[in-house]
Amino acid sequence: MSLSFLPVALIFGYQFAANRLLIQYDRLSWFLLLLLSSVFTFLLHFDNSKATSIGQFLLLYFFFTLIVPSSQSQYKRTLKSFQCLIFIISCLAILQIPAQFVVDPHKLLMFFGIFPDALLPYKPSSNTMGIIGATGRLVKSNGIFLDEASTLSQITAVAILIEIIEFRRPWYLIVLSTGFLVAYSGTGVAILLVSFPVAFLVTRRVQLPVLLVCFFAAGLFTTGIIHLSAFTERFGEFQNTSASGFGRFVRPFWMVAEYFNTASLSGVLFGNALGHGFVSRELYGAEGGSTWFNMVYEYGLIGTFVLACFLGTCFQRSWCPAPVIVGTVFHYLFTGNNLFDPSWLTIMVVLGTLRPRPIFQTSPVANWQRQSAMERANQDSVVLDPPSLT
Repeated sequence: MSLSFLPVALIFGYQFAANRLLIQYDRLSWFLLLLLSSVFTFLLHFDNSKATSIGQFLLLYFFFTLIVPSSQSQYKRTLKSFQCLIFIISCLAILQIPAQFVVDPHKLLMFFGIFPDALLPYKPSSNTMGIIGATGRLVKSNGIFLDEASTLSQITAVAILIEIIEFRRPWYLIVLSTGFLVAYSGTGVAILLVSFPVAFLVTRRVQLPVLLVCFFAAGLFTTGIIHLSAFTERFGEFQNTSASGFGRFVRPFWMVAEYFNTASLSGVLFGNALGHGFVSRELYGAEGGSTWFNMVYEYGLIGTFVLACFLGTCFQRSWCPAPVIVGTVFHYLFTGNNLFDPSWLTIMVVLGTLRPRPIFQTSPVANWQRQSAMERANQDSVVLDPPSLT
């Protein structure tokens, strides 16, 4: 269980107990179907050791049923808070590169060697301690506090999307882009490649910010400040069966083809209820895989269909810009095992589903609360006759 699960559960639980969060009924109905299908799959392949995994899965996705009625300006304040946080992390990531010439770079990654390893959520690994191939000694930036450089790449990619669509502040774009590049990761690049065309379709105002980001990145590549070869060599990972690119984008399609040829009908429809989200490791002894295949294998086609409808209902009428939704959902589905990742699921909830566009008939409870607030406002207001023009 990830350590980030505990604060997320406590924060949402407190907000819900304080009546600051509501449950939207159409989301709740799909969630109940997800609960039924998941429990049925679990009982079909009953295993006591997997009970906590099923419980964690249902609790994580229950957060998607919660909403905070708000206006567009309130939602933009949420975006600004997120941008400010990622701006700070990007500044730390940028400073992390020159600091490696003074301090042991391993101590700049989540403070390895300074705090006891037992207090850290991740132990030193090849992903956490990624070496920039063109240098041979410099370690990829992770913003000091993040688990991997790829995590920095992913959240800065989302922040760049938000900035070019909503705010278009040049200094923010420059700092976020630099933080994105010093991560030297391909997952953020994939998010931007998928989301940028959607951004161009949504609004043409993104053209100038996108050009600014591209010209700035080209300048860093040309001057050698950022090593372009560290990115271009990642394209070879799609042919290397032991590389993460192959494991994320190619192996799942091989796995699903083999699975459908050998699995029973009940397994295809209802799944196998492993409940931990690491199917590729179980079957092939290799890392990688993707959320969509893990969901198909563990909960079956029926459970996958219900989850897709549930998430689609949650993102419906969201204030979140369409390119950001596309980027976050693409990362959730294709770039790793995010089925049980509290960090990324929380980002999806806060940015994408927690603040929907205000609608009437959201739920009986929400309608009653809205009507009571309007009645109190009418009672407190004083209506004055307009002054006579004569």
